[in-house]
Amino acid sequence: MRKKSAFITIIYIALGAMWLNLGSNWIEKLDKDTPGEDMSFLYDYKNIIFMVVSGIILFLLIEIYRRNLSSIEKNYKQLFEGSIAAIYVVDRLNYQLLDVNEIMVRKYGYSRKELLGMTVLDLRPYEERAKLDDYLGAEHTEGRATGVWLHQKKNGDLFHMLISHHRTVYQGKPAYTVIAIDIEKHVKAEERIKELLDVYETVTSVTNDVIWEYCPHTDELRWMNGFTEIFGYGPDRRENTREWILSKIHPEDRERVEQSMETSLAELSNSWRCEYQLQCADGTYKYVSNQAFILLDKEGQAEKMVGALRDITIRKNYEQRLLRKNQMLKDIAWNNSHELRRPVSNIVGILDLLKADAQRNQTDLSLLEMLERSAVELDEIITKINRSTKNVDLKN
Repeated sequence: MRKKSAFITIIYIALGAMWLNLGSNWIEKLDKDTPGEDMSFLYDYKNIIFMVVSGIILFLLIEIYRRNLSSIEKNYKQLFEGSIAAIYVVDRLNYQLLDVNEIMVRKYGYSRKELLGMTVLDLRPYEERAKLDDYLGAEHTEGRATGVWLHQKKNGDLFHMLISHHRTVYQGKPAYTVIAIDIEKHVKAEERIKELLDVYETVTSVTNDVIWEYCPHTDELRWMNGFTEIFGYGPDRRENTREWILSKIHPEDRERVEQSMETSLAELSNSWRCEYQLQCADGTYKYVSNQAFILLDKEGQAEKMVGALRDITIRKNYEQRLLRKNQMLKDIAWNNSHELRRPVSNIVGILDLLKADAQRNQTDLSLLEMLERSAVELDEIITKINRSTKNVDLKN
């Protein structure tokens, strides 16, 4: 803009000097060619013509400048009112609001007239006003994203605004033009993320879960907090690849685990789960339960797996102890039933002999019948024990 103005000024001076010089030379020549006449009056016409032409040029230049300025003001007003951000102009000396846009009116709940009678301190909660006053009164950074500030609506609601401001002059007054963007949703989201991270840290510390993420396309495996603490592999002792973690699975389990994962990825299952033994850094093995969700991309292909690895060694050891105890109880019941059956069989046989002998001698059979019933009941009890021990499902 300055180069253009300088160029126009130089052209104007050059043309003016050329007009004055050529005009004077032409009048002098004409005066010599007509010695009987006085041509000095032509100098006055030359000057008048120069003044008229100069006036017309100045008028055109001023009109062009006015139109350009009017266009700039119109564009500025459109940007001011059409912005999706709240924009306001504030006096640098007393912090009075000088102008506000429509978003500002809707955002804060005040009318335009009310806002123009307020200062920027009135838009802050009481505890923030001294902080803002100190900030504006000291040397501070101007320009883009100069800080996040807590603002207050007319109804008392608080929300966070991202502020950027720069110096300007408004109607002859030193001022700041301020752009304020509502970032309350982002602040709430960050607070929620922080809460979730705190919950995650608490849960993983209690449940011994290790969150992991695997990308099949890049073969990159990422471990979250807890993997080093539970299994002993520090960052310098592990590789973030699928092959590395598979190499740490117990040889008896590796083929089954690998096949299970391949099947889930090939079938694009929603989830995958497997239990196996995983080797720790000290060479010992822990029983683990590994469960993951399989996330698909836009083309329906497996994009990544996000899972949780849980140490279930205590549970597995407890299950194995229960299995051993169940087997012991089954063996005891089986042996006892067979030990009891032998004397019961003998009693039944002897009863048959006594009963036959009693019938020949016509003796009272009531005692023998009572003994027989007891033997039969005992035999039924032993039969039930045998049936129960045969139906024991050690896996359950």
